[in-house]
Amino acid sequence: MDRRNFMRNSGLFSASMMLPQLSRAADSWSDGAIQHLIPVSNHDSILLKVSFSVAQQNPRLRIGRSLFDGQRRDTIGRFWSFRADGLESAQEYELTLQDGAGNRLAESWPLRTTPAVDAESESIRIFIYTCAGGPDDAQGQDGDWRFLPISIRRRLLERALSFAPDLAIGVGDQVYWDQNTPRNNSPAAMRAREQIWGKYGTLDEGLPIYGSANEAAIIGCLDEQIASLYGTSFRSVPLILTQDDHDYFVGDVATDEEITFPPRNFTARLGRAQQSLYFPEFLPDQNRPNYIAGSSDDGTSENYGSLRWGSLLELLLYDCRRYVTLAGPSAVFIEAQTESWIRRRTADEDSTRHLIHIPSTPMGWSAGKWGEWYPDFLQADGQLGLEVAKPYWQSGWFAQHQRILSSLAGQRQRIPLMVSGDLHAIGSGAIHRSGALNFDNPVQTILSGPVSTGSGWPSASRGIGSSVPTNLQVEERVSPIEKNGFTILDVDPDSVNVRQFAWLPQDGLETIDDLQPFSEFRLNRA
Repeated sequence: MDRRNFMRNSGLFSASMMLPQLSRAADSWSDGAIQHLIPVSNHDSILLKVSFSVAQQNPRLRIGRSLFDGQRRDTIGRFWSFRADGLESAQEYELTLQDGAGNRLAESWPLRTTPAVDAESESIRIFIYTCAGGPDDAQGQDGDWRFLPISIRRRLLERALSFAPDLAIGVGDQVYWDQNTPRNNSPAAMRAREQIWGKYGTLDEGLPIYGSANEAAIIGCLDEQIASLYGTSFRSVPLILTQDDHDYFVGDVATDEEITFPPRNFTARLGRAQQSLYFPEFLPDQNRPNYIAGSSDDGTSENYGSLRWGSLLELLLYDCRRYVTLAGPSAVFIEAQTESWIRRRTADEDSTRHLIHIPSTPMGWSAGKWGEWYPDFLQADGQLGLEVAKPYWQSGWFAQHQRILSSLAGQRQRIPLMVSGDLHAIGSGAIHRSGALNFDNPVQTILSGPVSTGSGWPSASRGIGSSVPTNLQVEERVSPIEKNGFTILDVDPDSVNVRQFAWLPQDGLETIDDLQPFSEFRLNRA
C-alpha cells in the first residue's frame, strides 16, 4: 500500500468530518475552508495555528502588502502555522489566508499586536480558565456525562468572550484521552474507556507519531476536543493554551508498576504533537532566555512562556509536568534554569506595574493526588493528612514551591498573584503561611475554573475535594467550588479586579448567556 492510500485508509482525509457544526447564530463571519484558528501576538509578531477542512498546498498569510509562507505541521497538509515578524506594536492588522494561487481561504479578520514593551498602558482584560478538554459524546453506562457536551463548553466560552477580553488563557488539560495506566486498568474502567474513547482508535508506541495510524488517531481525538471547541471564535482574541498532565495523554499516576512523569519519550512526543498541530508556542521575549528548556533558536518556547503588556503587566506561564524530576530532596516540577529565570523576573519590580504567575499545578490547595506540590494524602478518616505518607511523592517539589512563593511574597510594590487551574474547581484565597515561611505580604492565589467537567469532580473520583494542605495557612476568600466557570481579570496601573463565574447543568442552559459573577474583589498595589 502506498503512502497516500495508507493515509486515506487511516482516516486522515476525513478527520474533519467528525466535527460538529459550529454555531454561527451570533457570528456572520465566513470561515471558508478554515476548520480552526488560534492566534497569539506580542509587540512585533503574530503566530497562528490553523487547520483546514481539506488539505492545502503552500497557503500564505497576507498582512497588508506582506506575504508569510505557512509551515506544514501534519503529513497531508491540513495543519499549518504562520508567523509574521517585523510588525508595529499596538496596531490592529487585517489578516487574510490565501491558497497557493492567491485565492482567499476565508474572509479577512482583525488582530492586534500588544503594546511596546516600555509603553504605558491603561488596562488589559484577561479571560482565564482551565480543563477544557474531553470527548463530546461522553455519556457513561450509568447515564452520567463524564464531560460536558462541546456545545455547552462553547456556550460558556461565548459568554466569556462577550466581555471583550484582550487576551484569553486556557491553563492545561486541553485533552483527555489517557492511555493505559495502572489506575485505569480495572474491567469497569476499561469498558468505560472503550465506550467513551474507543471512537478514536488506539495509539501504538511501536509506530511513529506522524505518517502512521497514530497520526489519524491523534487528529481524530484533537479535532473533536480542540478544533471543534474553538473553531474560529478566537480569531481576534489571542489565546494562550498551556499544558498539564493530560496533555501528554496520561494522568499523574505513580504505582509500583508505572510512574507516568516525567513523560517517557512517546508521551512527550504526543504532547509536542498536540501543540505543534493545534495551538501556538510562546513567541520570543527579550527577557526570556533561549537556553531554558523547551526553547528554540528562533526564540519560541514550548513549555515555559511569558507575555508582556507594555509596562503594565508581565505574565509568567509554566508547565509543571514536562521536566519534573524524581530526585528526592533535589526534585523539581520546574526545570532549574527556568526556576531561576522565573525568580529573576519576579524580583525585577521596575519592569512592570504587575506580574502574575500562571503555573499548570496550583498552589494553596490539594486534592491528595500524587503529582502535587504537597505531601498531603487521603487518610482513613476521609481527610487529607500526613500520617500515612503519599507514595512516590518527592520532598524537593515542596522545596521548589517554597522558593517560588518566597519570590512572590518578596515583592514590595506589586501584588503577589498567582492564577492556575488543574483541580476542577473555582475559588480564591491568600497564602499567609507555608511550612516555616510566614508572609507579611500574603500570596493571592486563584483557581480559574474548569470548562468541561461533567461528573468527573475530584470529590467523586478521590473521595475529597480541593482542600488547604496541612502545612499551609490559607485565608480562603472562596473555598474551592466544584462548578464549571471562568475568571475575568481587569488590570489597571494600581489594581487587579477579579470576577469569577460558576455554572452547573442544574442551573439551566439559558442562564449561561447572562451568567453573572458569584465573586468579585479588587486587589490593590502597595
